[in-house]
Amino acid sequence: MITAEPGPPPPPSAAGSHDSVPPRSPSGPPARQSAPPGRSVPPPGRSAPPPPRRSAWTTRLGEACVLGLGVASLSAVPTALRTARAGASFLDGLLVGTAVLLPLVTLALILSRAAGRGFRGIVGTGGERLAVLRVALWIGVAFPVLAALAALLKATTHHRGLAGATFGVLGLAGAVAAALVTQRLVALGDRLAARGVKPWLLAVAGTAIGVVPLVAALAPLAAHAASTTGDAGAAVRAAIVDGAIALVATALVSSVDLSAAVGRIAGVAGVPLAALVLMTATARIESFPPLGQAVRAGGGLAATLFSALEQWTDRDGDGMGSHFGGLDCDEGDPTRYHGAPETPGDGIDQDCSDGAHEGAAPLPARAVAGSPAGALTTAAAGAPPATAAGATTAAPAGATTAAPAGATTAAHVRAASTPAGRDEGGAVIPAVLTKTITPAGTTPASPAPAAAPTRPDVLLVTLDTVRADHTSAYGYGRDTSPRLAELAARGVLFERAYAASSETQRAISPLVTGRRLNRAARDRREWPTLLPENDTLAERMKRAGYLTAAVSSFTWISQERGFDQGFDRFETVYGDAHPEREATGHLAVEKAIELLEGVAQRTQPIFLWLHLFDAHERYLAHPGIRFGAGRTAAYDGEIAYVDRQLGALLDAVARGPRAGRTAVIVHGSQGEGLGEHGPVGHGVELYEEAIRVPLVIALPGAAPGRYPHPVSTVDIAPTVLDVGGAEATAVEGASLAAIAAGTERAPRGPVFARTARRAAVVDGQLKLLVIQRKKRDRLLLFDLGSDPRETRDLSGERRFEADLGRLRQKLSAFESPSQ
Repeated sequence: MITAEPGPPPPPSAAGSHDSVPPRSPSGPPARQSAPPGRSVPPPGRSAPPPPRRSAWTTRLGEACVLGLGVASLSAVPTALRTARAGASFLDGLLVGTAVLLPLVTLALILSRAAGRGFRGIVGTGGERLAVLRVALWIGVAFPVLAALAALLKATTHHRGLAGATFGVLGLAGAVAAALVTQRLVALGDRLAARGVKPWLLAVAGTAIGVVPLVAALAPLAAHAASTTGDAGAAVRAAIVDGAIALVATALVSSVDLSAAVGRIAGVAGVPLAALVLMTATARIESFPPLGQAVRAGGGLAATLFSALEQWTDRDGDGMGSHFGGLDCDEGDPTRYHGAPETPGDGIDQDCSDGAHEGAAPLPARAVAGSPAGALTTAAAGAPPATAAGATTAAPAGATTAAPAGATTAAHVRAASTPAGRDEGGAVIPAVLTKTITPAGTTPASPAPAAAPTRPDVLLVTLDTVRADHTSAYGYGRDTSPRLAELAARGVLFERAYAASSETQRAISPLVTGRRLNRAARDRREWPTLLPENDTLAERMKRAGYLTAAVSSFTWISQERGFDQGFDRFETVYGDAHPEREATGHLAVEKAIELLEGVAQRTQPIFLWLHLFDAHERYLAHPGIRFGAGRTAAYDGEIAYVDRQLGALLDAVARGPRAGRTAVIVHGSQGEGLGEHGPVGHGVELYEEAIRVPLVIALPGAAPGRYPHPVSTVDIAPTVLDVGGAEATAVEGASLAAIAAGTERAPRGPVFARTARRAAVVDGQLKLLVIQRKKRDRLLLFDLGSDPRETRDLSGERRFEADLGRLRQKLSAFESPSQ
């Protein structure tokens, strides 16, 4: 018997346990052949997906434009509704909103659709859905974690920079942890599917995991927006609505595949149609500028983008553009724009009102005024503070009207004739405390109680981030500080006062410790804690018999950082309102008035330090205060708000029983750059805009005046001690009390300022600025008398070689370790 040799075994099937080709049955059809390598075989009963349609880039661009028009139109519906409420038509608002959002949405669609095509080419259509599910779950898990972390850092950290660095580190760890959790959730879903759980149940569960955390994270933001009053709350709500609609619509449309016929039509008509919408909207805005004001009035995503376009056309830096709804009538002159102060009789239309937009509908009140009726108006450019004809101020009703600059009363004249003396402790005794002054034609006041102290109360007010040349007290064209000008009219205004630094830490420290930051006892953190070894200003005043109190509106100026050392009462308001996101000035002034009223009947003199933070970025809008659009106008509005709070405090002091014996010192902590030399803000540069600050000292009964020579805010601590008769051993600076009392007018020595990598010395009209570098420092020399804006460097001119060497020597001697 002959047997056949066994052949090679058949190849294993994909399952690994059965033959890949079943035996042919006698009557059945031939077995299905295996697919070529690299090709998957669709399961029985399901047709293979069609191959992806290849199209030219012009067709893909046209499709994106058509889809983008749909998404942008849908997203612009809320903008159109808000525009209609602001006074324009719904269709105009829809047209402009669509045109503004169209480029952004179209770009997002192009990128997302291109990414989707590439992703499908890598993982195939089956793996795409699983990957999308994983990404959605990851976002859903990570978002609330990051949102909670951000909220925690905002509530507990002292500065945006510190919070940002911490968020970057911890946020990365949170995102990685969320990815690991997501992987576990997907693996759990796979196991449940293998056990027979219905797919729709898994889909619902995955959607809930991805969406519910997002809703939970956004709910507090929406609740906060709903509880916020005024334009701020409306803007937040509008941004949430617009952003949600645009995001969801873009995500849904990005995966839509148009049919071949529709794609061909879109490829031909999509780009021209989008261009037509953009050109029509632009023409409508240019022919009817109030429409742009109405769009911005409602806020939201489209309004924000539209405002950015207008600011892009602002060529002269006055904060208002000439296109996209801007009302600037002269882009070559920063003094001419809508709402600018008008100088009567000069033949120049500063506020762009003559014949502007004739025949156009009135501008929406909210969009143009930005505030209710009776809003603050600016004084005429160049007019003396608080004397411009017809000008109204933001001062509370019933507040005292500011006297013209330089005006003197009979009481002032008689007070000046009686020189200030000093008591047995060496304190300056203003004339009003040594001689009763009765203006002519008035009834003599009742004599002060016998137990009244001979030394005055001292009220020190620090205006954070207020620069001198943006206050009307120093001649600024906008009437930003009428109450400070009023105080200057009865006190001494120091025309050239310089902060110790443009850095907040270096600027504030001398007020508390009496020494510059690098010479005070502190730890080494960026926002340092002041150590108990310091003999603080408050401790010295307390030893001299003063009741001491302070009110802080900034989180660094706190008990935890040592600022309460020596104060009987140390109050803070940043727990009630975050100083970098909300207004705190009114809260701080209320606390200060409460403290003063609580000790008004005490016989001891009072020393109160009040710190007002509001002029610090970010700039907020305040009811009744508006100077136009842009960063500079917003900053000026913050100064006006702070000045309003100062006025409320001064009014409360004037109503109290101790009004006649209160010395008031008001100063800026440091300035604020607005792009004059490139950077904006403060903390780095030492140009005039960053360190030249207002300083007004009003001693009871002293004659008003102006001091034209340089002084430093480092001199404030010895001035307070001098007025209060407290000892000033080892305190830096020189007292300004004699100047404020009118007994000294001679110039002082040079003043110095420093940041981490900048140093400056001002001596007379010359200023040396040193920019420290690794290899060689850069020296800048300015003559402030002829070049107050510091535009011409004189360090290379031979005629200034001696001055340059002298100022460098003074600066080196000041910064030597022995000093």
